[in-house]
Amino acid sequence: MLKPKIAPSMLSSDFANLAMLKCGADWLHLDIMSLFTGNWGELVQRIKLKSMWPGVALKPGTNIEEVYPLLDGEDSVEMVLCMTVDPGFGGQKFMPEMMNKVHALRKKYPSLDIEVDGGLGPSTIDMAASAGANCIVAGSLVFGASDPAHVISLMRKSIENAQGVG
Repeated sequence: MLKPKIAPSMLSSDFANLAMLKCGADWLHLDIMSLFTGNWGELVQRIKLKSMWPGVALKPGTNIEEVYPLLDGEDSVEMVLCMTVDPGFGGQKFMPEMMNKVHALRKKYPSLDIEVDGGLGPSTIDMAASAGANCIVAGSLVFGASDPAHVISLMRKSIENAQGVG
């Protein structure tokens, strides 16, 4: 059983108030695009040496098979982020067809942290959790809430219920 993880996205935050970890968040999510064009294994090793978790993001147009080589082997990533919107464009609707990628990853890699980001809200978190996501990224849903701790708790319960824990 994977631990449910909630990661408020810093892109939606007020940088003067990053108290989400006190509200029950597991970590703060920040996308960093790498322009690293050398050896993938070397990049993963560098990230791990800095006590960070290397991961890879799948855009909606990327085939799931392209990530498999990055998950198999000695220098594998520790997390896959399935984007449910096209990155870089705000206000998009959640693409439910991306849950097929989440389901395929969960089936092939049962202990992998699978994160879902983009257009998540009360009506889509359950769908992501049911498909196999154990990490939920939500920006405005958390940072825009009057009670972020309550929203984080609801998100965690959704994952637990989908895993049969709750």
